[in-house]
Amino acid sequence: MSNESRKWLSTGQAARMCAVTPATILNWIRNGRLEGIRTPGGHYRVKFETLGPLLDQQKAPNLRLERPTGEAPLRCWEYLSDGGVAREECMTCVVYRVRASWCFQIATLGIDSGHARRFCPTSCDDCAYYRRVAGLPTNVLIVSSDTELRERLQDQADENIVLQFARSAYEASAAVETSLPSFAVVDLETTAARENGLLESLCRDPRLPGLKTVVAVNRGRSKRWGNLNESSSVVGRIEKPFDLAQIQAVIASFPVECV
Repeated sequence: MSNESRKWLSTGQAARMCAVTPATILNWIRNGRLEGIRTPGGHYRVKFETLGPLLDQQKAPNLRLERPTGEAPLRCWEYLSDGGVAREECMTCVVYRVRASWCFQIATLGIDSGHARRFCPTSCDDCAYYRRVAGLPTNVLIVSSDTELRERLQDQADENIVLQFARSAYEASAAVETSLPSFAVVDLETTAARENGLLESLCRDPRLPGLKTVVAVNRGRSKRWGNLNESSSVVGRIEKPFDLAQIQAVIASFPVECV
């Protein structure tokens, strides 16, 4: 990729930098607040240099995604993939084989339709993918014993996100049972969040296929924790102190096609 091409960002990349949704970036382009060009394929591109003033206004978070997904809407086998690789169980399902738009539509055809239901909970309403597609609130688990962080996030209530808090591995397990989160933010700077095996157990929990985990560290201390993306479900790092906008940016970086 040339130096010139690196200057242009997709709307998804620009949205993550500004801690807003791609739709907001599109609105900014259309109302003249942000300069953008349109590609032959109909997608917008934003010049990196033009984001400077907006980054200052939005107080953009210091967020690094290890595996950005791009703008294309994710199907169920992509959303629940193992680090971007479709799971073997998914490849046996008719939804994957015919590249169906929505698995829950195939599910209504009956038991003989070939929908494997390997990752289906009791109902679609409990499924992380379906909740995003249907416009239902996204469940997010925050694992931290930082009281100030918890209070700040609770004050920033959002109808599109349901936050569940846990201070220890035990509380995290109980929260998973009741809320089935699709995203988890693990505060590595608190003693509770550093409990042996906590991060690994979240990543491997069979109740949470496709769980996307972000680790939180104090500003400037990312190097201390080394390479944390050994698990495919750890999608990035976020610096403390963080707010709800940064969590929203992570969620928006995994786009889905809504009903």
